[in-house]
Amino acid sequence: MNEQIAGDKESFDQNWRTRSEAQYNHWTKGLPNNQIQLAFRSHWEVFQELIGEKATTLGSVLEVGCGRGSLSSYFADDGWDCTLLDYSSSVLDTAERIFRNNGHNAKFVPGDANSLPFADNSYDVTCSIGLLEHFEDVHPVISEQLRVLKPGGWFLGYVVPERPDNLQRYFNWINTVLRSISRLFSGSGRRQVEKQDIFRSDHDSKHYVAEMAGLKYENLTIFGMYSMPMISHSPEFPFSLLPKPIEWCLTRIFSGVIAIRRLLTGRHGWVCDERMGQAFLLAFRKPID
Repeated sequence: MNEQIAGDKESFDQNWRTRSEAQYNHWTKGLPNNQIQLAFRSHWEVFQELIGEKATTLGSVLEVGCGRGSLSSYFADDGWDCTLLDYSSSVLDTAERIFRNNGHNAKFVPGDANSLPFADNSYDVTCSIGLLEHFEDVHPVISEQLRVLKPGGWFLGYVVPERPDNLQRYFNWINTVLRSISRLFSGSGRRQVEKQDIFRSDHDSKHYVAEMAGLKYENLTIFGMYSMPMISHSPEFPFSLLPKPIEWCLTRIFSGVIAIRRLLTGRHGWVCDERMGQAFLLAFRKPID
């Protein structure tokens, strides 16, 4: 992560090494059975619709700040040539194990998002999930991905800002109750290491567009994503799941709401107004000329 934020790299790495949630596999071939599986399936579907025919053409994709590589798992399963990059060696080990267990192929590369170790014009798509908001200076992170994109390639940046006024504000009371219940049962048995706080900015899309000044791009697209609440006793990174039966029920409810929203709006039900979404997408293409 960003070297300008003291300790942030170490915080990410410790969470990946010490939290059992870091071992979750958020890709599934079948129907999603929990909130995060549903989220990544929905991300993938929205990205497919956005980039159109490119999504059905076997190409190369780079996921920057890959984490467990849940999004890249969908690209890999679709036949794309995948490269996963992360600063944390711990998470790369986790991602490689998950890919191996799922029968997916990819290259796993340690590296810094501020200075990508790849040649110009190398990839058809670059993507990130929950990366950009962890940098104070986002310009080099975006410009580096633009550099390694092939002409006509897509940049997909899924941003999760620190926004207390989005949809989640109507459901925080549920998480507070769940957290209290969880604490009642955490006194016995093995307890996990506490999650480390991670820097996350509160910037909206206007900030990122301003940071892109001087860069050459086209087809700029911005919209809100994750139009559902996050229900958990510990929703902070890495997200903690509820018991399986509860997750299954929530996923079925959310899937139904997404389907209804698609019927009403004519677009994927995961897409929403930026002010209400848990996140927003910043996407553009690299000019061909």
